[in-house]
Amino acid sequence: MLEGKVVKAAGGFFTVCDETGKEYICRARGMLKRDKASLMVGDRVLFKPESNADQSLAAEGLIEKLLPRDNLLKRPPVANVDQLVTVMSLKEPDCDWQLVSRLLVLAEQENITTFLCLNKTDLVSKKELDQLDKELDHYPYTIIYTSVVKGTGLEIFKEKLCGRCSVFAGPSGVGKSSLLNAIEPGLFLKTGSVSDKIKRGRHTTRQAELLTLPGGGSVVDTPGFTRLDFFDIEQDQLAELFPEFDSLRGNCGFRNCRHISEPDCAVRREIGRTLNPMRYKHYQYFVEELSKQEAF
Repeated sequence: MLEGKVVKAAGGFFTVCDETGKEYICRARGMLKRDKASLMVGDRVLFKPESNADQSLAAEGLIEKLLPRDNLLKRPPVANVDQLVTVMSLKEPDCDWQLVSRLLVLAEQENITTFLCLNKTDLVSKKELDQLDKELDHYPYTIIYTSVVKGTGLEIFKEKLCGRCSVFAGPSGVGKSSLLNAIEPGLFLKTGSVSDKIKRGRHTTRQAELLTLPGGGSVVDTPGFTRLDFFDIEQDQLAELFPEFDSLRGNCGFRNCRHISEPDCAVRREIGRTLNPMRYKHYQYFVEELSKQEAF
């Protein structure tokens, strides 16, 4: 058997790349199909190549075993990544900041390094950018501003991807595929426009696919989405998934402080001082959401 990595999954077939770079179109053995943990792009597997009499057809194989995962994300569905790149546009469509926080929480849950890419800076004025900078004061994650049209931030963006396995996540139309085409033109990824009627992007990436970057590293381009639910997070865990709370842990008046309405709360004291107000609003909303889920 050979070891390989799943680089594409579609219609019950998996494209597996071996250590030499050769690709095989594989099926999964029956016991893997019945497993609750379905195969994902990025999975490391053991597979058995199958003989193919017709040399004009792609090499085929049978996946025998799923190897242990370092991490996984259910949406976008991908495993064994080094970093999550949350891509949002500043306009067309407008940035969904709550969706950003949801993605960041899920990355923290899996201990995945992450940064935020704010794309389409060419569509906003300097005054708008200055106002955004104020609103993002004390934001706890690295932010890179980019524009494919003007070439803004593309070199920095490319450097952040070099040597790492990254997964792109964000809504349709924010420019994920356009960014990849701009830094690696040889990828020839399909791109789309934003619908004038609903102000959302039209889907161009149909399934997750692991792409090798000629400059080093790899990236998973994923279909866009606008909704993301929490499934495996308990209310008591949530504060640990907001890294900006870490230095304040233990300074609250109550040891089991939820940072919502308790008196002498160190977290609430720092809102607008060392903590970003928007991030705290998202934390409040998520606590309420998880409380409702646990009630059912």
